[in-house]
Amino acid sequence: MKRIITLFFLSLLAVSAFAQNYPMVVNCESADDRTAVFTSVGVADKAKDVKDNAVRSLFHTLFYIGVDGVNDGKALILNDNAAYVQNFMDTRLPFFVSATEELAKPEKNSAKMFQSTYRITVVYGNLLKDLERNRMYEAPKAPVTYSEVEDEEGMVLPTIMVVPYKRDGETYASVLADDYDRRVAVAKVQEGFESRDITTVDVEAKLNAVRRNAQFGANDADSNDKQLLMNSGADVYVVVDLNKDVNAEGSRVSLIMRAYETSSGSVLASKDAMTRRYKSASTDALCAYAVDDNIQPFLDDICKNFSKQAAGGKRVTLQFAIDGSSAASMSDRVGADNYPLSNVIRQWVRKNAYQGKFHLQGVVDESIIFDYVMIPPKDKDGLLMDAAQFGFVIEAWLNDEVGVPCSSRVDGNTIYITIL
Repeated sequence: MKRIITLFFLSLLAVSAFAQNYPMVVNCESADDRTAVFTSVGVADKAKDVKDNAVRSLFHTLFYIGVDGVNDGKALILNDNAAYVQNFMDTRLPFFVSATEELAKPEKNSAKMFQSTYRITVVYGNLLKDLERNRMYEAPKAPVTYSEVEDEEGMVLPTIMVVPYKRDGETYASVLADDYDRRVAVAKVQEGFESRDITTVDVEAKLNAVRRNAQFGANDADSNDKQLLMNSGADVYVVVDLNKDVNAEGSRVSLIMRAYETSSGSVLASKDAMTRRYKSASTDALCAYAVDDNIQPFLDDICKNFSKQAAGGKRVTLQFAIDGSSAASMSDRVGADNYPLSNVIRQWVRKNAYQGKFHLQGVVDESIIFDYVMIPPKDKDGLLMDAAQFGFVIEAWLNDEVGVPCSSRVDGNTIYITIL
């Protein structure tokens, strides 16, 4: 019994000490998805410590008690992690405070402690995201912005590959191997898309697959990177660059993102972002803040513009080639009209390319190459058309209607038809 009383007494002392430093008199003046403005009372033995204690009191209250006006008045932290909170209070707290205004000079209260009230602006959206990333907070489930294929307005959800910005003489492989900052930027932007249920293609995984399969030569780096994009299977590729600005006042980063349609190279969206300057912050953290603040409007622009272009068809590269063991050639006369195979293929593409848009690169006896063919947005059944389906249609036509045995293969946005 004596032991229980002692423990209870010690716990009261601990609560009393906490309340003395963090009185937790907090009110919310305004709040939206990005920022929230609070007033918080600070108390300390020394006047110079009052502001710091007011800020700490605010965050303790948000974390463990709740403040009316945000999160339905409930505590933000659902799964407590003492190590995270200690690290947050000691080192990371300044990243989430954008302004602190003293409402009155600190004066001694009845307990002979200095006390004052401060207006504190919190980067509330980033705070919630940081807590969520560390599994301390669970955000309410937001309504789904996009469906797996189309929303009610016909918004098409593209597959995206994020690549680093290349300077003269660089390749994607060399940047990812040698430039930590740009590698971090690629990773954070990719995470931003994935957190919104966008299917992404990992550029490093693609590069590793290329090396294993020895698909590219070593002498034409620019051509290899272009081929990597075209064969990635991604509808859109996003180029990311990151620049650090470090001086005596702290660090900040600028993030530049450009989205391009893979098949045509046309620009779909562009976003430049810059963080505030922080006294001490890693590239990872600053990049994450820049991405969090800008990824959703950037993605909205990508989907909106990609949908418009998709409604006008999609570009693919189409290559027909004679198998090395076949006796056939593009000059062979085939079909009901007994025309040369190259002419039969060209006429079919002319009739089936969307709005007749295609470009014939060249014809030789062993192959015929269309450097682009615009395929229709939907097939005859009203379903979305893609490169794989278009390749299947060509294969079925040649085999069943023309009587020319063939096989098809699709690599990204390139369709290969092999005449057997």
